[in-house]
Amino acid sequence: MSSEPGASDRANEFRQDPAISREARWFPMPELVTVRNAVVSDAHRVAELCGVLGYPVTADLMAERLARVVDASEDTVLVAVLPSGKVVGWLHASERQLLEMGRYAEIMGLVVDASQRGLGVGRELIAGAEAWTAARGLSDLHVRSNIARIESHPFDRRLGYVKVKTQHAYRKALSTNAAR
Repeated sequence: MSSEPGASDRANEFRQDPAISREARWFPMPELVTVRNAVVSDAHRVAELCGVLGYPVTADLMAERLARVVDASEDTVLVAVLPSGKVVGWLHASERQLLEMGRYAEIMGLVVDASQRGLGVGRELIAGAEAWTAARGLSDLHVRSNIARIESHPFDRRLGYVKVKTQHAYRKALSTNAAR
């Protein structure tokens, strides 16, 4: 359960629709979200959501990163925004070129505020990334999911993504002053 004010109220908001059967007529009504391209002024909220993923970052550093990425022709950063203007999710996708695979797009990061999960926000962000991918003339969109993020695996499968491999990821720190 989210600690965000109103999250539990929103989760308990239901609407009765007499046009459908009594058994299936109750369903949660999410707030409408708009998906748009991120701008540098979204940095504070994008940074907060990075913390949810386990990657804490300051708003100033995120503003630097966003400024570089939103201007990169091979990247897109999309944000999901409530009518209030609050950013409740983001997705970063990038066009990749590998010698062994050719061109494709990959989702580099995706996070939705806990209070908005299960309400279609992630699905809308993915749809935006799929449209961006298709507009670039690419036929494949890849997503990687940490094995520890078990809640994301069924989500990916429900959207038609197929597990193609499991691998280990290694990292070596080369410098403390490297790219931010």
